[in-house]
Amino acid sequence: MSKKKPKVMSIDTIDRQRKYVDAQKEKGHGLGVVFADAFLRGMRDLGYKNPAWALAEQLDNAFQAGADSVAIRYAFDASNKSRVKPDMIALCDNGNGMIPDMIGYAVRWGGTDREGDRNGFGRYGYGLPSSAVSLAKRYTVYSKANGGEWHAVTVDIDELAAAAGDIKKTEALLTARPSKLPPWVAKAAKGDDTLDLGTLKSGTVIVFEDLDRLKRLSGWIKAETLRTKLLQHFGVIYRHWVPERRVVVDGVAAQAVDPLFLMEHGRFFDETSIRAKRVEARTFEVETPRGTTGTVTIRAAVLPPNFQLVDPAQYGIKGAKTNRRWDVMKDYNGLLICRERRQIDCIPPRWTKFQNYDANVKVEIDFDPELDEYFGITTAKQQIVLDDEMWEKLQHKGKAGGALVDLVEDLRREFEKVQKDLKAKSENRGAKDGPRPSAVAMEQSEQFKGTVPEPTPAQQDEAKRNLDDLAAERADATGQPKEKVIEDLIEETSARRWEVEFTAIPEGPFYRPIRLGEQKRLVVNTDHPFYTRIYDAAPEVRAALEVVLFVLAERELEVKKDAETFYRAERQRWSERLRHALDTLVPEETMVNKAAVVAERMHMAVEEDPPAE
Repeated sequence: MSKKKPKVMSIDTIDRQRKYVDAQKEKGHGLGVVFADAFLRGMRDLGYKNPAWALAEQLDNAFQAGADSVAIRYAFDASNKSRVKPDMIALCDNGNGMIPDMIGYAVRWGGTDREGDRNGFGRYGYGLPSSAVSLAKRYTVYSKANGGEWHAVTVDIDELAAAAGDIKKTEALLTARPSKLPPWVAKAAKGDDTLDLGTLKSGTVIVFEDLDRLKRLSGWIKAETLRTKLLQHFGVIYRHWVPERRVVVDGVAAQAVDPLFLMEHGRFFDETSIRAKRVEARTFEVETPRGTTGTVTIRAAVLPPNFQLVDPAQYGIKGAKTNRRWDVMKDYNGLLICRERRQIDCIPPRWTKFQNYDANVKVEIDFDPELDEYFGITTAKQQIVLDDEMWEKLQHKGKAGGALVDLVEDLRREFEKVQKDLKAKSENRGAKDGPRPSAVAMEQSEQFKGTVPEPTPAQQDEAKRNLDDLAAERADATGQPKEKVIEDLIEETSARRWEVEFTAIPEGPFYRPIRLGEQKRLVVNTDHPFYTRIYDAAPEVRAALEVVLFVLAERELEVKKDAETFYRAERQRWSERLRHALDTLVPEETMVNKAAVVAERMHMAVEEDPPAE
């Protein structure tokens, strides 16, 4: 699949701004909007998820104004000796900028020249002022258009509230004046070569001066943690846009963070050798009532069960540490909704409930702006409310459908398949620690078995062939000579006459006995519900269950001719009957709920002891 480049945003912004300003003046609106105290306080509580989502509003405006670079810079007061928490923050871009009169409109709610524009995100004129006051009580917008000089408007909530009802005073407060940028804004942080504001022909700088709201947010106000969190969130929100559009936070460039972990240039792609598996998904078109057509594109991936472990080989081991992928996986557990490849929301599917282990199942839905009415983006651009018609299209098959119901089930099945394979490997690794209690019990009860006939030549050949096949596998995996591996295996199987092995065998019997040299080996099928709903669900009786299977397996290995065929056929019949009976006795929903509880406990333990950065 070829990489789709971000759409070029509007470049005719200056002419459009002039037309908008002239139209407003002709209507007699001027800048005389009444800033009622209650309104101002209410807009401060618009409800952004966190500061990153608030600042993303400003990034959207910058990109829509044609910017390809945005820099976020910190400032510290002279009295701030520790320099741990910034006192001011600036967001700078190299977009088309604004003519002076437009700055005064842009800081007002509803002041936009982009009303109804579907080429970007700024359509209602709420983003700049709402996101700014959600962080700071006072902020200044500096901007200049090509060939112009810097002009600025300072918005102070207290001053505006005091001037509410006085049109002339409000107009004076919101009228742009020639200004110079603060020296600290022009001075880039170390490693920040994104923007040279001194030579910038056009652009916008927003300085958040009184960070009263930001300072109340635990875990965000420290310069280092703020930088880390902004980079992570921006990396997710604009994963399809960077590095073509460059975002630098305090000298560090944002990298794409793909919750599907399919982007090779993205953060955490190479965290371990375990890779996400891409799954084919649909693209379909939707006709709108306006006679236009919009496209919905779906991406999907399965993340293996050990994908989030620092050491993937420790899957199944209690206390195994999670890596940095896990924060992204759990924060975006649902359907990831993007508009024009910009992340908007992560929502639960309406036909099924996502559990904790569904964090390893990833689906991204990207839609064209032509379909805005179907996806219902909220004003703050951080939430999606799908209408029923779009849900129907997404869920079901057909030419104009996304087939998400089938896709999610396929992803879950693929995850479970890999999980069963890993579970088998984990069980086999644990078996090497020493003789199992069940094996010891079989050895000690040998005297009560009675006389046993010698294996037939065919049975002896089969035991030798099984030993030879296993030796070939180990030699191939380890690089050791096959002859040496066979010697070791003969010694191993002679010393341990009884052994248990775990293997995922789709549609296979719940157990299978094999002769391996002198060893009688019990193979437990981790793909059969006997394992998932009985054996693995009841650790306290595992040894007893193994003894039962050992007794059955032993008898099957010792019989001859027609009896061998009988046991093999019967074992398959037992397995099918057992599968259906367990489905009735232990419904799948019960197992899902239990798995969710176990996963929740495991994740809570991880939260208490999170991985180091």
